[in-house]
Amino acid sequence: MAWEIALIIFLLSLTVLLYMLIPVVFNLRSTLKKVNSTLDVLNDDLPEILENIKEISGAVTSISGKVEDTIDDIIEIEQMVSKEIKVPLQNIANSIGLLLQLINKLFDKRSSKN
Repeated sequence: MAWEIALIIFLLSLTVLLYMLIPVVFNLRSTLKKVNSTLDVLNDDLPEILENIKEISGAVTSISGKVEDTIDDIIEIEQMVSKEIKVPLQNIANSIGLLLQLINKLFDKRSSKN
């Protein structure tokens, strides 16, 4: 008799558990359908997205190469300006400075004679 009562309690508990699990199973099934549809969309769009990423990466690489070339050109121009303009101007300034010193000495000699 005790095992019959235990069996009845067990079966009632199992029935209640199954009754509570039915909505969970339906929700899980619905969620899995949504996940599958999302994965299908992602699988359809992913190759196009990857292609766009490759194009963008190529464009960025090209732009960075052009920027590096431009920087190299700017450095070359700066060196050329320094060589072709700055150095001669410094030489001219030094020559003018020396000329002014000579003129100053010349005037100092003339003013000391007077």
